[in-house]
Amino acid sequence: MKQKMIFLALTLFVLSAASVNAQVRIGGTTDPNSSAILDLNPDDENDATGGFLLPRVRLIDLTLSDPFDEHVKGLMVYNKTSGGELNEGIYYNNGEKWFPVISDENVTPATASPIIFLRQPGFLWLGTDGELTDTLTFELAAVNKTGFTYQWYKRDPETLLSTAIEEATSDTLFIEKDNRMSSGITDAGKVYQFYCVVVSGSQYSISGIGRVVYGAGARLANGGWIKVANANLGAKQDLSLDKQIAYQPNAGSSGGVNNKAYDPTVYGDWYQWGRKKDGHQKRELLATNTVSTYLNSPNGVGLDSLDAYGQIKSDLSDIYYKFIQRNAGTCDWRQYPNENGNFATDPDDDWTWGNPANDPCKSLGSTWRVPTQVEWAQIVSNNTWLWQEGGANGTSGYLLKPGGANKPTTLFLPAAGGRNRTGGAPYSIGSVGDYWSSTVAGTSSYNLYFTSGSASAANTNGRALGMPVRCVSEWYD
Repeated sequence: MKQKMIFLALTLFVLSAASVNAQVRIGGTTDPNSSAILDLNPDDENDATGGFLLPRVRLIDLTLSDPFDEHVKGLMVYNKTSGGELNEGIYYNNGEKWFPVISDENVTPATASPIIFLRQPGFLWLGTDGELTDTLTFELAAVNKTGFTYQWYKRDPETLLSTAIEEATSDTLFIEKDNRMSSGITDAGKVYQFYCVVVSGSQYSISGIGRVVYGAGARLANGGWIKVANANLGAKQDLSLDKQIAYQPNAGSSGGVNNKAYDPTVYGDWYQWGRKKDGHQKRELLATNTVSTYLNSPNGVGLDSLDAYGQIKSDLSDIYYKFIQRNAGTCDWRQYPNENGNFATDPDDDWTWGNPANDPCKSLGSTWRVPTQVEWAQIVSNNTWLWQEGGANGTSGYLLKPGGANKPTTLFLPAAGGRNRTGGAPYSIGSVGDYWSSTVAGTSSYNLYFTSGSASAANTNGRALGMPVRCVSEWYD
C-alpha cells in the first residue's frame, strides 16, 4: 500500500508540473529544454551517466501488433525475439506494422527515421572460374525514388568490418568477373556480405544482408553458407561443375575394367567409415585384389592389429591397404576395446573421423573435414535438389541450387553408389547416393542417402560399407 501511495504521489507531481510548465525535467534541477516535453538530461553543465531504457518485449511478427492490443503509430520498443524477419533490436510502429531501427557507424543521418521499406537483396554466386551466374539486385518498395541516394558496403562475415564500395551508388549492385578483385571477390569458397544504405533527405534505412559466394558450397539454415569441396574425395577436384555433370563414367582406360563403377573421375573413392586414406578406398582397383579375409570374423580386425589411433598398422601389408569384409556382429571393420565402441586401443585417442589424424579430408588442407550429420541435414533442407538422369545426359545425380530451381547450380552430387561389406562388390552405381557423415549412431554411423525421388540425412549404416566422402570447410552465418 505504501508503494502504491508513493507512486500515486509521484504521478500527481509529474502531472501537476506538466500542467503548469507544459514540460518536465528528470535528472536535473534547472528548467527543461524549451523544445522538450520530457527532458531526461541532468543540468546542462553536467554529463548524463545513464540512458533511456526502452520497454523490452517479444514481438511475434512484423505485421502483428502483439504483445499490444493494436498498432500504435510512433510506438517504440526493444524486441527480444530473433527468427524469421525479426532480429533483436529497436523497432518502431507506423500504425500498421513494425519496422527495425538500425544504425551504422558509416552513416550519420540528420534524423534516424527509417521509414523507407527495403527488400533484402538476392543471392549471387560466382562459379569456380569466376563467371557471374546471377545479378545481385536491390529493390525498393513501390515508392517514389526521386532524391534517393545509395551507397553499398562490403562486410567481412568474420570480423564484421564494413568498407564502402566507391563505385556502387545505385539501387542495384553489379559485380562482374573482370572487376571482382576490386569488389573483393578473390578467394574460392569465401563468403562476402553486402548491404546498402539508402538516404532520402534526413531519412535513411539499411538493407538486409546479401551474400556473394565464389566457389562451391551450399546454403544452411537462416541463410548461412557452408564451403564444400568441388568434387568427391578421390575424384578430379579441378573438374568444373559443367564437366562433372556432362561426364559419362566409363573406366575402360582406368584400372583395366570396362565398367563405370570403377571410374573415379566424378564418383571418387569408397571409404569404410573411420578409416584413414590408406589405399583401401581406391575405386579403380579391382575388388578381388583389395578384399581382406575377414568375411566371417565375428569382430573384425583385432586390437593387436590396430595402432594407437585405432587404424590398421601400416606394417601389416596383407590388410593395411585392403577393404575389410564383414557379414557378422556389428558390421564394422574393427574390434572395440570397450562397450561404447568409439575409442582406439588407447581410450584417450579418438579413432573416429573426429580425430584429424584419421580424417581423410585433411588431404585437401587443414580446414577440410568430413561433414556432420546435422550439416548434411541442413544441406538437404535449405537447397533445391534437381535430379539429373544419366546416360546420354552425363552422370546421374543431384544438382544443388541454393537460390531455387531456376538459379545457378553450386554443387553436383553424383549417384556414386557404394561398396558392399560382403565381398566388396559395387552396388547401385548411377541410381543411389550414399555419402558418409562424421557422426556416430550407436555402433553405426549416419550417412546422406538419396535416390532420384528423395534425399535424407537420417540414414544409418554399418561402418564396413564403402561410401564416397564429400569434404566441407568453413561455414558462415
